[in-house]
Amino acid sequence: MIKKLPVLLNPYIKTRYPYEKLKICRRCNHFTVLGESECPVCNKPALQNVEERAAAILQRSMWRSRLIVLLIMTIGLVMSESAMQTSLFAAGSLLLLALLWTMQRRSTPALLLMQLEKLFQREAYTLFAGLVNDREMAIQVFHDGDKPLAYEMLREIGALVHTDQLRVEQILLLQSFVLRKDMDLMLDPLLMNHFNPDLVEYIGEITKIRRDLIKENTFRYVLLHEAQILKMEQGESILIGVTGAAVRMKRYISLYPYLVLRYARKLPKDRFLRLYRIIQSSPGSGSLYDEVMDIYNEKYKWDEDFQLKSK
Repeated sequence: MIKKLPVLLNPYIKTRYPYEKLKICRRCNHFTVLGESECPVCNKPALQNVEERAAAILQRSMWRSRLIVLLIMTIGLVMSESAMQTSLFAAGSLLLLALLWTMQRRSTPALLLMQLEKLFQREAYTLFAGLVNDREMAIQVFHDGDKPLAYEMLREIGALVHTDQLRVEQILLLQSFVLRKDMDLMLDPLLMNHFNPDLVEYIGEITKIRRDLIKENTFRYVLLHEAQILKMEQGESILIGVTGAAVRMKRYISLYPYLVLRYARKLPKDRFLRLYRIIQSSPGSGSLYDEVMDIYNEKYKWDEDFQLKSK
């Protein structure tokens, strides 16, 4: 067995949109999610957020529109044949300029998103190459022996690159660490479409220390691959752990009753007590209710903890 490393991981800083972490170099146009201010390619302190780049492009476009209006106003004033024409044209031009300025200011958020989309489309190849370079840097850090930093780098890249290869690399690194409840761990972003035993083992670890991370996507993944999980050495224990996470909430019990039904009998006492309390809070009929009551009568009917909770 590989000895797991006790490590400290820096908290993952979440952003509203993943691209908010993406930066671009003003000198060499390289994209990265790993640099702070210094470009990892040209080593110049010239990195800026992609939103700043898009905003600068948008501002230049807006100023061009304003200058065109000013140019038209100037030409009109020069060609005016009377003071009346000059006054009317100047007033109309100023009104048009004010209207344009107001419309641009109000539509800036929408225009900025459009400009970002154009930037990503125009620089698609450069963006891809930059993220590939970021991953190569993370792999090099791993080979240099700094596994925690390598994981943190892959975690940042994973916010933008959604490939199973990258997910597997993160999972393997996580599985080499001693995982603790106080760590800033994640699960949903690491789920895959196909069965992966390393992912399943990681889910099993999460059920022991962070049940709150087990959510609907994980339940669906486990149910989809239940037969393959059962063939693993610790497969049944992992499924019992997932079921123990499901009984955290009445909603999960309602959504996945057959998962709970299959493993309720093997739940630890504290998790079955939780399940029993939820079932008792809204008694009804059905196979799950009958199974829970059968287990209670067989194993816990005279248990003081259950008597106290049911009063």
